[in-house]
Amino acid sequence: MIKEIKSRQNEQIKRIVKLNDSKYRNEVKEFKVDGFHMFEMAMQAGLVKEIYVLKPIKDVDIPQFVVSKEVMEKISSTKSPQGIVSVCKMSEKKEVKNDKVLYLDDVSDPGNLGTILRTALAFNFLDVVLSENCCSIYNDKVLQASQGAIFKLNIVSGKKLKDLKAKSYQVLATEIKGSISLKDVKIKDKFVLVLGNEAHGVSQEILTLADQRVRIDIENIESLNVAIAGAIAMYSLK
Repeated sequence: MIKEIKSRQNEQIKRIVKLNDSKYRNEVKEFKVDGFHMFEMAMQAGLVKEIYVLKPIKDVDIPQFVVSKEVMEKISSTKSPQGIVSVCKMSEKKEVKNDKVLYLDDVSDPGNLGTILRTALAFNFLDVVLSENCCSIYNDKVLQASQGAIFKLNIVSGKKLKDLKAKSYQVLATEIKGSISLKDVKIKDKFVLVLGNEAHGVSQEILTLADQRVRIDIENIESLNVAIAGAIAMYSLK
């Protein structure tokens, strides 16, 4: 099905713009992504409901709406739209089943979260658990920074770390004080790597659950950006 929409005031276009609001996204269980790469990854995951394009795409069996440049600029979240915006349904999350898990404790910066998700996919941390106060994975900046990683990861929100520990996961929390060097860590068959908030680090509540506090040995500066620290830690433990 291919239809045309030329007006920025079209009610359907207004609905797409409303997907910028997290509360509305959660109500309708939909989100939007920009660009052809994100469209392709969302298609592979079977999550695309409809697309808004400047030119029709051949051999695509989903509703297409051909829009004007002005409409595309209104619904796109980027300064230079590629000519396609995809509306996707939120995927159903599965239980954590992999032997290595990434747990993010109140990571609040969208760029950091997206980068961490992209890195998690690269190093095969396919289960990612977000605490309740983490940034939304459907934030535009998170989506852009993740480069489509959200479509290949099992991202679970709000699951308690103590539930994973009860299932015999070893908990490794990144922390400077009272920790051992990452290179000296002896990991078990099942483990959770915990990364903390940008300003406050891993919460005290979670530190009390940790089987081991671990650090990255650095020089000349006190700390690293959480996305950088996460990349080093995941590479070391992969």
